[in-house]
Amino acid sequence: MSINAAGKAYAGQPVYLASLEWPPYVGKNLPDEGSSAQIIRKAFAAMGYELKILFMPWKRTMRMVDTNHKIVGYFPEYYSQERVKRYIFSESYGCSPVSLLERKDKPISWESVDDLAALQVGFVAGYVNTPELDEAVGNGTINADFAPTDKSNIMKVMKGRIDCAVIDPLVYGYLASTDKDIGQYSDTVQIEPRAFGVNELYVAFRNDKQGLYYSRILNEGLRKVKYEKSCNN
Repeated sequence: MSINAAGKAYAGQPVYLASLEWPPYVGKNLPDEGSSAQIIRKAFAAMGYELKILFMPWKRTMRMVDTNHKIVGYFPEYYSQERVKRYIFSESYGCSPVSLLERKDKPISWESVDDLAALQVGFVAGYVNTPELDEAVGNGTINADFAPTDKSNIMKVMKGRIDCAVIDPLVYGYLASTDKDIGQYSDTVQIEPRAFGVNELYVAFRNDKQGLYYSRILNEGLRKVKYEKSCNN
């Protein structure tokens, strides 16, 4: 099926993407379903398509793209060499810093990822982080403790169950100001000033003709709409 033929076949149909609760970027109860959702929705709307987002846990979010033909992609996703082989990545539409949450009474001293080797570091299962962090986890340099959500990792740091956790500081800031469980202990932790890096954000589409079509529609829509994307570390 050509792209033009696909356009006729998909005309008037909503675009279904899967996502997770990851405020302030995306969330079912956020204004406009979050800053990422707002950008993507505007881009599709500029091309005459309506975006529908199905919210679910992160690992299920990725699986649904492969098992449910109705869902053509998922977001937000960081770039990784492994996943770019499996999915069609859109153009970047935003950025997410990757930082370290630590206890104030036990700040972490590090110059490189290798300096985290003696620590128990929290990660969210299924998340891509930075190439250096993911390589260190993969080869066992870092003692990784995996949790299902960012909130779980935050609470583990606060309770001293792990030494620190990898997290986007905007995600932590949002949760610290809106989640009562986290807010009552927020004075015990802090974001380490340096970031491991800043990742660009993408929509990952299923690697088939339908995914290719909608990835091109989104990319053209992103070029039409005005949005801010600052990726300065």
